[in-house]
Amino acid sequence: MKGKIINGLTREEAMNKAFKIGFEGESNRSMCSQETFHAISSVLGVKNPIIFKCLSALEGGCAVTTKGTCGSFSGALVAFSFFFGRNYKQWEKAEVYQKSTILGQKLYKKFSNKYGTIICREMHKKIFGRTFDLMDEKNLGIDMEELKVFEEMEGHTIKCPTVVGLTAAWALDLLWDEISEDKDISEIIDLKNAEENLKFNK
Repeated sequence: MKGKIINGLTREEAMNKAFKIGFEGESNRSMCSQETFHAISSVLGVKNPIIFKCLSALEGGCAVTTKGTCGSFSGALVAFSFFFGRNYKQWEKAEVYQKSTILGQKLYKKFSNKYGTIICREMHKKIFGRTFDLMDEKNLGIDMEELKVFEEMEGHTIKCPTVVGLTAAWALDLLWDEISEDKDISEIIDLKNAEENLKFNK
């Protein structure tokens, strides 16, 4: 029996590709929030430059403070919302539509099982054995001395790229059962087309 195919890929192929794109992206360009969304949307063939740009400040536990939610987790939530979030019509009617939220909760369970948290600095503690204060409190921006230690501990070569890759793969796995079978979605570039062509919110 033929397995489910989305954008020319099987589930396993999609998950492996998402991991690879996410890992390599975080290794080469950093910004976990953007890289996770990019990996998911690239595999599904649905890129949105506006949403991608809007993810910038969610990096490093929200604005590189490390005190907020892991940027990779945030990037995946945005991907879930891209496909299954409440639209304007539903919002205007005050309809409760939680499909993207439920997907996010499923991802949260995966994070909890693996890292025990979705908070950036607490994940660092689990992965590195210590936390990082990457924000330059005095001058704003990034604390370069702290970043140097982060880099020396393989923060942008192995550890955070692995988190991004895993998150992208997990997200693909969760999306797989929700997206219509055998659909070529490579031409979909925005939410309006996504809703009209694939009836995501039906």
